[in-house]
Amino acid sequence: MTLEDARRKIALLRRVSTDKGALAGERETAYRLQKVLMQRYAIKDQELPDGPTTTRPFSLNWNYWKELLDEFGLSLTHFGGRGSTEIGSNIIAHIRLAANEWWIEERTPRGRQTTVRDRGLDSLRSYLKEHAPKGYSFLRR
Repeated sequence: MTLEDARRKIALLRRVSTDKGALAGERETAYRLQKVLMQRYAIKDQELPDGPTTTRPFSLNWNYWKELLDEFGLSLTHFGGRGSTEIGSNIIAHIRLAANEWWIEERTPRGRQTTVRDRGLDSLRSYLKEHAPKGYSFLRR
């Protein structure tokens, strides 16, 4: 790896954050990797560029969303960059992967209406904690 490669990788690692969908462990790993690279190649913070002024939105892959929905017993169907899941019989959650956003459509007497719109896994998790059907088990121990 060249010095230029190390600088580029450090800049990419600095863009990993929890508000862009990374888990806390992933964020910590990215931080440690950039520190190791900076030590190994003797790079100082002042030597690194601030980064591009225009960045494209961080996009997750479907595994993150599927894992979240599995927590609530919901199944994800997706095609390309869009996905959805049914939350009960009257609510559908739609996900747009590239924009890291989701919205809720509820069935009303007039048709379907968008009621909630937000971004990120954590906000969808909060919504599902309140609105997802509860799964009960009558398993004996």
